Amino acid sequence: MTQDPNRLRADLSPELLSRYSGSCPRYTSYPTADRFAPLEGAKPWLALENIRRLSLYVHIPFCHSLCYFCACNKVITNQYGLASDYLDCLLKEARWYRDRVASAPVVQLHLGGGTPTFLNDSDLRRLVEGLGEVFQLGSGDAVEYSIEADPRTLEPDTLVTLRELGFNRLSLGIQDFNTDVQLAINRICSPQQVEQLTTAARENGFRSISYDLIYGLPRQTVAGLQSTLDKVMELAPDRIALYHYAHLPHRFKAQRLIDTDTTPGPMEKIAMQLAAVSALENAGYEFLGMDHFALPGDELAQAARAGQLKRNFQGYTVMPADALVGLGASAISYSADGYWQNLHRLKEYSGAIREQGFAAYRGWQLSEDDRLRQYVVMELMCRLQLDKEQVSRMAGGPFDEFFRGDLARLQPLFDDGLVEQDRDYLRITPRGRWFTRNIASAFDAYLHGRSTETEYSRVL
Repeated sequence: MTQDPNRLRADLSPELLSRYSGSCPRYTSYPTADRFAPLEGAKPWLALENIRRLSLYVHIPFCHSLCYFCACNKVITNQYGLASDYLDCLLKEARWYRDRVASAPVVQLHLGGGTPTFLNDSDLRRLVEGLGEVFQLGSGDAVEYSIEADPRTLEPDTLVTLRELGFNRLSLGIQDFNTDVQLAINRICSPQQVEQLTTAARENGFRSISYDLIYGLPRQTVAGLQSTLDKVMELAPDRIALYHYAHLPHRFKAQRLIDTDTTPGPMEKIAMQLAAVSALENAGYEFLGMDHFALPGDELAQAARAGQLKRNFQGYTVMPADALVGLGASAISYSADGYWQNLHRLKEYSGAIREQGFAAYRGWQLSEDDRLRQYVVMELMCRLQLDKEQVSRMAGGPFDEFFRGDLARLQPLFDDGLVEQDRDYLRITPRGRWFTRNIASAFDAYLHGRSTETEYSRVL
């Protein structure tokens, strides 16, 4: 069903946005990664032996310069030898999984960072070919191979190499084109650079191009963001991620280089959000959920309309993988039995890999209740509804009874028309789609009823 292009922005008001602008998990997993603990004998990776389809994530932490807003796990360096040594560790870690994933084909490969294109063309080729010696890498339209790239340092010739290696989706970190904002976050990138790369990517056959934008950055204004959006609309990327900047300088050292007084206030950020939603919908983009938009012809938008959207640690996807193997420092893996995460620091990760080929230090073994709530959360995040009969069968009891406390937490959102229910379904309304995180969080058993020191990113 075609989305009403006026519905989302018409139903968003500053008052409503302000009411639900508090912090909330992003639910790339359930339970969320902040709950992970030492595994103490649990081995969730053993379930990899039974999978039919595999997703791979490779973390490349290196960057040439520091972006002040960034909260990612990164290593700032111009010593390329570090990257070459790290690549040796990645491939050794991959070999540890050789006999644990049987012959499951890889349907999704994602390189994230950091800056994956910090690697030169030769090492990008060595990485992918090395992975191909361990895993059953697919090819063609049946797989999604994606890479995050910094448009300031990505050369058009590298796009040729990436296509030869099978990559078909490119994500460019734009953030904002305004010079004052770029100076404030130490990330100077011209629209011309982005346009050149976008054109080159299309000419080389990348089937989907995505831009990352951020609102709420220092020295950002509604007018300045609108100017950035105008240029973005001219270039017409297939997908756009519109993230809210979470200013947490007490947690992220790089953000202490930002003058807090230059960051927009809550109402100005809400005005930015409303302006951005309006601009994107006027340009024909469909709102997928959370902070993601796509053109109607993009496979992500098609999957959303068909109720086939998936979600993992890379965000929304169309690929139905049974498990994820994450390689590299801080990478997270999951199977039907649970999650496991690698050591964060480069030196510690590399040392563990050299010693034993494996670097997981914490994770989570899923309980039956975890599996049930994981299903509920992901159904809401991806399909925006719950089939009560299906969930009741999984729970072993009536939906309304089993989730009585969770539904009580949802009452204010029912009252505001963000979610509705009848005998058979609980549904997120068109008005509630921007608040999917808030709605899903009502079913998070670990978020309610116990204290936590975790500070999640704000919804707005």
